[in-house]
Amino acid sequence: MSLGKKHVLGFSPNGGQLFASVDEQGILRIWDTETNTLKQEFTPNLQVSGPCTALTWVSVAGPRSKKSRKSLPSQDAANDQLHIALGTLKGALVIYSLAEAKITRTLGGDSHDGPVTSIAYDNAGHLYTVGADCRALVWSLTEERCIGDLQVGPEKPQNIAYLPKSRTLVVGSRQLKVYDAKTKELVETFTGHSGEINAVATVVCADNTEFVLTTAKMERVICFWKVEKKGKNKASACTLLMEDLAYCLASEIRDDGQLRVASVTRNGNIHIYLLNVTSLSAEKFVKPKVSLQIVSDGAETVEPIMAVAANFITDSNRSHEILFGYGSRQQLQFERFTPNYAEKLNVIERADPKKLYAKKKGKEQLGFQAATKVLKPVVSKKNVEYNSALPISQKKVQNEVPMEARLQHLQIHATKLSGGKLQTQSKTQLLMQALHSKDQAMIKSVLSTQDTDTIQLTLDRLPLEYVSPLVNELSILLQGKHSNVSSALRWLHVLASTHTSVLMSEDKEALRDKLEVCLAVAEQRMQCLSEALQISGRVNLIINQMQRNADNHLNDSNVLTVEEDPEEPAEELEEENNWSDLEDQKEGGSAKSISDEELEADDDLATDDVNVNTDSDSDVSMGD
Repeated sequence: MSLGKKHVLGFSPNGGQLFASVDEQGILRIWDTETNTLKQEFTPNLQVSGPCTALTWVSVAGPRSKKSRKSLPSQDAANDQLHIALGTLKGALVIYSLAEAKITRTLGGDSHDGPVTSIAYDNAGHLYTVGADCRALVWSLTEERCIGDLQVGPEKPQNIAYLPKSRTLVVGSRQLKVYDAKTKELVETFTGHSGEINAVATVVCADNTEFVLTTAKMERVICFWKVEKKGKNKASACTLLMEDLAYCLASEIRDDGQLRVASVTRNGNIHIYLLNVTSLSAEKFVKPKVSLQIVSDGAETVEPIMAVAANFITDSNRSHEILFGYGSRQQLQFERFTPNYAEKLNVIERADPKKLYAKKKGKEQLGFQAATKVLKPVVSKKNVEYNSALPISQKKVQNEVPMEARLQHLQIHATKLSGGKLQTQSKTQLLMQALHSKDQAMIKSVLSTQDTDTIQLTLDRLPLEYVSPLVNELSILLQGKHSNVSSALRWLHVLASTHTSVLMSEDKEALRDKLEVCLAVAEQRMQCLSEALQISGRVNLIINQMQRNADNHLNDSNVLTVEEDPEEPAEELEEENNWSDLEDQKEGGSAKSISDEELEADDDLATDDVNVNTDSDSDVSMGD
C-alpha cells in the first residue's frame, strides 16, 4: 500500500462559492463552484518565493474612507475582501488578492527554514504556520510580520488547526499536540496514529465541546479527539472506518447535535458518516452511512471519475446537500448533491470533465477561426516528408502498411562484424556525448570497456573531429590508476591503428605535445618493469624454497637409529665431549679458562657414562 498523498486545497468560507487548489507544479487555481468556471490561475515566481505548498482562506479588511465612521455594518463587511494566504517552498508567507489577481503582501520578519507544511487562520487577524524546521510561527496581518514562534518538534509537523473556544493550536505529526495560543505551552497530547497525519478537521459543538478529526498516511481510519486542555497520551474518542486512504476531510455540526463527516479517499469515492456527538464510543468502529461513487456516462464502457474535494453546505434550505468536485485538479466540475441514505452506495453518472473541456476548447477554436476568417490548409499526410529522426507518433499518422509487412519489421535485423559482435554494441553516440559535455564520469564509464571488438566498432564510427579530444582524455587516464591505464592503452592502440591518417595530418608540434604525456608514462613504467621483474623472481625463489623444505621435512616419528660398536675406546668420546664444551663456552662470549681439575672431573664423568652404556649394550639414538 502506498502512502496517502497530502493535497493542498480548500473551499472559501462564504458557503463554498470558491474553491482553491495547488497542483504538483505549485500553480494556484481558483474555481467558481456555482458556474463551474476557472476564474483565476496564478503561477508564482519560482526564483523569489518558490512553489506554493500550503493555503488557507482569510478575510482581510479593505481600505476604509474617512466618511465611513457612520457607515453601516453591511458596508463595513463589504470592505472585507477574501484573500488567500499561501505558504511557499522557501518558507515565506504571502497574501494573494482575488480582486487584483496577484500577490499584494509578503509578510516580513522571521520565516521558516524550509517549506511551509500547513496554515491556520483564527478569524481575528492572526495566522499560524508550521514548517519542516519543526517550528510554529505566529503572523499578524495588520503588522504584516511574524510576531512569535514556538518549537513543536522533534517530529516534523504536517498540519495545524486553530480552535476558537479554547484558543489552542493543534499541531499534527505522528502525535497530536495541543498548545495554548497565548502562553505557548503544551497542554495536551494524543497518540494513536502509526503514520504522519495527512488531513485535519475541527468540530465545535453547541456546548463549546471541541473535537479534532485526523487521518494519517498508511491508515484507513478517521480518529476523533476531544480537546480538554489536560492529560497526555490520551486515546481517541471514536474511530471511523474507510475503504482506502483519505486526503480530504469535511465536517458539519447541526443544531440538533447531529454530526456529518465526509472523507474523500484515494480511489475517488466519498464516504459520509452520520454521528451523534453525545453518544460517541471508542469501543466500536463506525462505518459510513452512505458512499458516493462518480462514473462516466460512456455508452461503451463505464469508467470511474475521481472525486477531488467535498464540503457541506450550511444553508438551511440545503441542509442535506453536499458540494463536491470531481475530475482532475486541472479540469474540475462541481455539483451539489443530496445523498440517498436508504442505499449504502450512490452511483452518480456524469460526463467526464476531460470531454467537456475538449468540447469547450473546440468551440473556442471554431469561434476564433470564424472571427478571423482564416482557414487551416488541408494537407494529405501521405505527402508529408518528416525530416526529424525521431519516431512519428502512431496517434497522429495513420499507418497503412499491411500486417505482413509489419510483422517482418518486428524482427530484429542487426548487422554483425566478422567476429560475431553486433553493431548495437557500439558506444559511439555515448562517447560523443561524453566528450562534448566533458562529463568525467561518463567518459570513464565508456573508456573502461575492455572488449577490443567494441572499441574497434566505436572508433570506426567516431567522427573525425572527436579524435583530438579523445587523445587528450586518454593521456589523462594514463596518469591514473592501473585499471584506467590498461583500458586507456587498449583504446590508444586501436585509435592509432584506426585513425592514423587523422593523427598524421595534424600539426606535428601539436601531435608531439599530445603524445608526449603518453610516451613519458610508458617510459616511466618500462623503467620500473626490470626492477619489478627482479623482485618477482626473488619472491618466486623464496616461495619455491619454502615449498621444498616443507616437502622434505620429516615427522617426529621418523628417526634415524645408529648402532654403535661396544668395543669403541672411551677416550674418543671423552675428547669429543670436552671439545664440545669448550666450543659452547667460546660461543657464549665467556673468556674464562678451564682448569685441569675441572677437565679431569669431566673426564671421569664421561668415562662413567660410557662404561654404563657399554655394559648394558644399549643403543645410542640420534634424531634429526
